[in-house]
Amino acid sequence: MNTRFSLPILIFIVALTLALTGCATTSHATTPEARASEDALSHILFDYDADAFTAYNMRRNGRVDITFARDVPDGLYSEMMDDLRAHPDIRGVHSARTGPACGLF
Repeated sequence: MNTRFSLPILIFIVALTLALTGCATTSHATTPEARASEDALSHILFDYDADAFTAYNMRRNGRVDITFARDVPDGLYSEMMDDLRAHPDIRGVHSARTGPACGLF
């Protein structure tokens, strides 16, 4: 077997597997408002260790569209939404609890 060709294929398969098995996805910001909002969002997600059960998209104006896993407990969801809405760098939040179950809860 030619290792020169099999290594890139192996790397592609591993990357594809990791991408498909994760619970979270993101869309990165491109404007100053969106970058400030994304930075604030990243800190909040880190505080809650929420990367595994959230997915988000940043809008150019700094608004966040965030989707939570459907099995996120009500209290955790409410607390995180309060923090997101209260942060001055996040211009607005649209949320849903319709993401795939992540099995952490």
